[in-house]
Amino acid sequence: MIQEITSQDHKLVKKIASLKEKKYRQKYGEFLVEGALSVEWALSSPYKVSDIVFSEDFSLPASLHQSLNGQNLVRVPSHIFAKMADTKTPQGILCTCALPEVPEAPEKGLFIFCDRVRDPGNLGTIIRTADAMGFDGVILSPDCVDPYNPKLVRSTMGSLFHISLYDGIGYDELTSWQKKGFQLVVSALSKASVTPKELTFSDKTVIVMGNESSGVCPELIAAADRVVKIPMAGSAESLNVAAAAAILMYEAAGKSGRI
Repeated sequence: MIQEITSQDHKLVKKIASLKEKKYRQKYGEFLVEGALSVEWALSSPYKVSDIVFSEDFSLPASLHQSLNGQNLVRVPSHIFAKMADTKTPQGILCTCALPEVPEAPEKGLFIFCDRVRDPGNLGTIIRTADAMGFDGVILSPDCVDPYNPKLVRSTMGSLFHISLYDGIGYDELTSWQKKGFQLVVSALSKASVTPKELTFSDKTVIVMGNESSGVCPELIAAADRVVKIPMAGSAESLNVAAAAAILMYEAAGKSGRI
């Protein structure tokens, strides 16, 4: 059964359009997912899909048909779909998903902690890379960009649905992981810094990456079991946080036998 909505003043249209803002994502407990592939990934994940909306000029791909059984489907005119979508050139289909609960702290695994990473593109790339490298999860400090920001959701290319997110984890909680046997490997420049090749990555490791401009906070550097730096041969002053995270995750995944 497909519900037809033709008014831009319909309450569902207004609600979905509002999900572009964090305060409304928190109010409704839902976030926005755009594009056929992303909707398909959401449907095949543990995330609870609430509404699936598509434009009147959009043809549902065959790969989605079976997954749509029992879902709440809504068809709208293209101008109303554009009002709900976050992209300038909408793909014609979107869905809303319930915000998940934060998972319980694990007993072991390979994780990356993002300390105040605020650019959606950077965090989205880190989440996608963590998924690609076989990491068990991504941990976010309370001051990170909202992981359910529509731009960030798109930039993960579906990886958001494939990896555990530990959102809103403060420094005290992270050091409690350390007390349970996790080693904190912090990316920073200091006299104690070693290169990735000098490190071993156990099955209880958290790699810590810092804010784009100020790096990792002093408290976490002081709490680090190991401090790591990435050697550079060229004249670049530094690496983008997502690029640095990718290098360290590749090293960790290789040394721990994940790739």
